Amino acid sequence: MFKILILNIFVFFILNFSYAEISYVDVKAKGKSETYEVSLKKALKEAITKVNGVTLKTESVLEIIDKSLTTNESSTASLGRNLNEKISEKSGGSIKSFEILNEYEDFNGLQVIEIRATVAKYKLSKTAKRKRMAIVPFRINLNEISIFGKTGFDDADNLRKYLNQEFTNYFVQTRKFTILDREFDKEISEELMNLENSQKIEDQIKIGQKLFADYIIVGRLDFLALEEVEKKFLTSDVVLKKKFGSLNFSYRIIDVPTGQIKYSSKVNLEVELKKQNQPIPYLFNLTAQKAGLEIMYAIYPILVEKIEDDLLYLGQGGNQIKVGDMFAIYERTDSKIKDSYTGETLGNIEKIVGNAIIIDSNSKFSVAQISEQKYDLIGDFKPRKFMVKPIKKVKKNKSSGKTKKKKKAIDQEW
Repeated sequence: MFKILILNIFVFFILNFSYAEISYVDVKAKGKSETYEVSLKKALKEAITKVNGVTLKTESVLEIIDKSLTTNESSTASLGRNLNEKISEKSGGSIKSFEILNEYEDFNGLQVIEIRATVAKYKLSKTAKRKRMAIVPFRINLNEISIFGKTGFDDADNLRKYLNQEFTNYFVQTRKFTILDREFDKEISEELMNLENSQKIEDQIKIGQKLFADYIIVGRLDFLALEEVEKKFLTSDVVLKKKFGSLNFSYRIIDVPTGQIKYSSKVNLEVELKKQNQPIPYLFNLTAQKAGLEIMYAIYPILVEKIEDDLLYLGQGGNQIKVGDMFAIYERTDSKIKDSYTGETLGNIEKIVGNAIIIDSNSKFSVAQISEQKYDLIGDFKPRKFMVKPIKKVKKNKSSGKTKKKKKAIDQEW
């Protein structure tokens, strides 16, 4: 668990240090009021909001300007170098500098001030512009957990951390989402509070860059059982012991702004553990892979980004795609399907146009070789037209064959 904690902290800092980027923008602004001081404040506020809009950070800077800007004069005589430096310092560098372009009194007797200000622009990195997803700590039904005959499992926190970490690892590797860590919200908030008194613009920008999720994943571990089964052969005293694991996990993807459930499903596992020394992490890893794959295909189908000769370059890599995996190639047509009751578009018609096998995979993309195609795909290629879906391997029913052999042996003996 200590290793998992360190990994979480490492991932958080790597992601968050890449969020804030600084650039400076020159902008003109105007303020109008009954007094010179208020007019200047309004001009500075307008300059900031023109560049960055109204955010938590800009509201903080505007409040600082209200408290710190006092001219005690009614002309530009007081607006020298000292005030310029004061504004830059008090705004945390949000306003690097400014100059008065014009000042006059309008027909209504109001003071009008026009300025040019150099304002720090708060930008997000490209990675932070991805769909943002938060994995909320999952719920655990402790009454339905049995570990090799022992019930009443009381360490829900460890189970929750293992399961959440497997989901975090999976979605980080997809490189399609910005994953927000909700397990250490308290520690993150405390660290941001420590930055509030900093005079560095980089630290001030970090405060305004806390991201909020587009989607959250919620889930519940409904059932978990590990058991050891003994099988004794009738023809000898040999006892064969096998370990099995069973798991039921239900989950939902919720759209944060609307609260709408975008996707809902569950994972049911029943696998032989064989020589697994850590059966619970193994089961949780399988759960994250199965649920993650379904979520990915629901939100981001794997697209063919490029075709060269008989090779497909897919816009997905990571541990989800392995060399030797078989995929069907689909063509996304322009023909749409509509729900007759609601009138909603259910999607476009997709046609299978070939098969491919993965021959190479890295963190960002993978390469598949076309094994079958109904027509020349490269001649008809364009972005977002082709996608791939895994071919489910159909397990052969060996029981029927074994039954026939056993019946034949009995007949011969009889």
